[in-house]
Amino acid sequence: MPARILVADTPEGDRRIADILAGYELVYVRTLGAALRALADDGFALALIGVHFDDSRMFDLLRSLQGSPVPVACVRSHHFASTSISVEGLQVATRALGCALFVDLTWYADDPRGNDAVRKQLESLISP
Repeated sequence: MPARILVADTPEGDRRIADILAGYELVYVRTLGAALRALADDGFALALIGVHFDDSRMFDLLRSLQGSPVPVACVRSHHFASTSISVEGLQVATRALGCALFVDLTWYADDPRGNDAVRKQLESLISP
């Protein structure tokens, strides 16, 4: 049985995440409430949170997951509309809230090679 991964992101990132994590059981949620309800089931090997999740509620979900045994990774799947947002600042802030990995998908080609590089990083967080 494949590991279950919670994907808290906008629908725009679904295809790329599905390509990166092919073979895993992906459970997509779109709101903070839906994410918290899903996480009440302790069967997740990883929580993957998009920067744009639920109108930018990534930090709210991260705070809710502090102390959880579920490893957390955050992703940016597309460029920001505003240039005032710093990716480096996001990396620091997510780490401070317990995120084990921040991946900027825009830095990797959307092809098998780029997706495999991201997959390897995410898999490093999943216990065998």
